[in-house]
Amino acid sequence: FFQDAICILTGFKPALDAYRVGSGAEQEDRQLFGPLIEVTIFKGLEAVFEAIPSSVVQIYALLSAKEKSLDALISILVSAATVAFTSSMLT
Repeated sequence: FFQDAICILTGFKPALDAYRVGSGAEQEDRQLFGPLIEVTIFKGLEAVFEAIPSSVVQIYALLSAKEKSLDALISILVSAATVAFTSSMLT
């Protein structure tokens, strides 16, 4: 428990999850889900509650700006591509 808590607080959790999935680690008794299911759930939550809302804010800022910037448009396209790639990897 404390190892996972420290990894979460230091921002190391995604790397730990990737290692667990990549190494084929099995589900431990204290875990509710296996490593692959855990990564899938958290990537989905990240897309829904972080990536998509930030893309909406970027689009709103671009539409409400008097001067449209190519950099802002590229940023929106990269965000959309990232969400699309993440969602395609989850299915």
